[in-house]
Amino acid sequence: MTTHPPAPLRQSGPIAAALLPIVRRNYLPALLVNYVASTAVSVLAATAGITWVWWWFGLVSLVSLVRIAVHRTIAAAVARGTGPAPGRELFIAGLGKLAAALSWALLAWPLLVVADPLVKFAASIVLAGMAAGAIGILAPFGVVGPLYILIVMVPGSIRLMLAAGPDFVIGALGLVFCSVMIAGHRANRILLLQSVQLGRRNSELMAEILDANQTLENKVRERTETLEHQASHDLLTGLLNRRGLSEQFEKAMPRLGAAEVYFLDLNRFKRINDTLGHDAGDYVLREIALRLMARLPANALIARWGGDELVVVTPGAAQGGTSSSVMENLFATPYVFYGQTLDIGASIGVAHYPDDGQGLEELIWAADLAATQAKRQNVTTPLSYDHSLAVALQRRERIADDIAAGLKQDQFWLAFQPIVAAATGDLHGFEALLRWTHPTLGTLAPDEFIPIAEESNQIAMLGAWVLDRACAAAARWQRGGVRAAVAVNCSVRQLSQPEFVDTVRGALTRHQLGAQWLHLEVTESVFMPADDAQTLAVLTQLDELGICLAVDDFGTGYSSLARLRDFPMRQIKIDKSFIADIDGRSRSVIEGAALIARRFDLQIVAEGVE
Repeated sequence: MTTHPPAPLRQSGPIAAALLPIVRRNYLPALLVNYVASTAVSVLAATAGITWVWWWFGLVSLVSLVRIAVHRTIAAAVARGTGPAPGRELFIAGLGKLAAALSWALLAWPLLVVADPLVKFAASIVLAGMAAGAIGILAPFGVVGPLYILIVMVPGSIRLMLAAGPDFVIGALGLVFCSVMIAGHRANRILLLQSVQLGRRNSELMAEILDANQTLENKVRERTETLEHQASHDLLTGLLNRRGLSEQFEKAMPRLGAAEVYFLDLNRFKRINDTLGHDAGDYVLREIALRLMARLPANALIARWGGDELVVVTPGAAQGGTSSSVMENLFATPYVFYGQTLDIGASIGVAHYPDDGQGLEELIWAADLAATQAKRQNVTTPLSYDHSLAVALQRRERIADDIAAGLKQDQFWLAFQPIVAAATGDLHGFEALLRWTHPTLGTLAPDEFIPIAEESNQIAMLGAWVLDRACAAAARWQRGGVRAAVAVNCSVRQLSQPEFVDTVRGALTRHQLGAQWLHLEVTESVFMPADDAQTLAVLTQLDELGICLAVDDFGTGYSSLARLRDFPMRQIKIDKSFIADIDGRSRSVIEGAALIARRFDLQIVAEGVE
């Protein structure tokens, strides 16, 4: 069992200093409680017709104001550093407590003998409550606490004992209660002083603990530095991450006269992950990081910006040629993963600081835009950012934003190009050609807005509109006696959607057009094996409806005789580029296409015959 040395009943300077914050904290709340109790007793006595109590209440108010003034004065002096010593401040606070106790004693002597029992017993309860509260509130005071309890309780108890009847018993109980309260105050004070001593010992132990923790803090500092490094670097490659690159660029900016920012978007990276697993993709990223760190200048900032995106910042315009050469030759040496050579490359864009931007985000945006253009043009060397790319991007975004509104406002319209038999000149049908008259951009060619519609996932909506209008036109021709089919181009994205068959069937039903009068044209990209099962299923359902399916621009894309055999195609359309060069080498291509068509029993349509 742990024992503690007895606490001294007399406080020394350090103990007084430790008790003083408790006294300051409780002084005004205790004064407020005393004043509220005084007010309640005064109101109750006055209600019973005891008017002299207001003189006593005035005395209490005056004493309270003096106590508040003294407390505020001492607090101001302490704030200035000129306050009294802790022991003296405790003594002054104790005098205020005793002044309050004397005011209660002055009230108790005449009030406890009034005739009204409610006033008498209410006052007795309040006096007992004030004495009980002193056990805790006045624990910091060694002499003032017991003296306060005596002054509050003894005069009233004696006054009751001098009366006859039950009041004598209540007075005697008051004296007993007073003795108990004094004993409780003593016990509470001893406990408080022991806590103060324990606090002082704890302070001494804390100093020892702080010394012992010095080594631990050093370890924590090292760990923090490690975590900060991890927070600013990519764990896989060891390169900077976005946060790290931003921080390093901000530090380097004041010293940068010029710099080049390269954005590398890896090509065919997803296919490597999908076919060989993420270990192969991780190997590629680590190997690229090692090559960049080994070949670029030491002051270059290299970061992994995204999953398969890297950013390189090379300070100084003079190093541009070296950095560009490094980028061009980055994939010259094969990447071999467990004996398998990986087909990997990158589309690279470069922006120049400060010409193309003042901040890192702006420069990366410009370099990313150039990389996107390099990917679109299939360029393998770094492509520099040009303002025209931003203008083109704004135009593409404007077109993408206006497609839906253009459909609602009838800005799109269909032109119909006749399809005739070469031998007889008979009309076989019309090809529906989509046109867009934009209110501010003018007439837009399909080659411009169709790819944008595909990239923005609006091609299905646009294709459904074209299909509906083409079927409506063909139905009008039929009612007018013109027996001609209508040919509509459809995107591979549309064919990848199972609901496309319902869209076609709905258009035919809505306009009461026979399926044999609708031709759907798809490019050779439909033969790409990426999702041929889904595409074949859709094409087969369309063929079962009786729709003629045609391969558009035949000879310019992914030509596969096996796919041509397996897919339900009825017609091929020779691209107009071959027709334009019919007297040159393209004649052989046309003759070959014609031979293939005869062997597969396919119709041939030649584009570009005007």
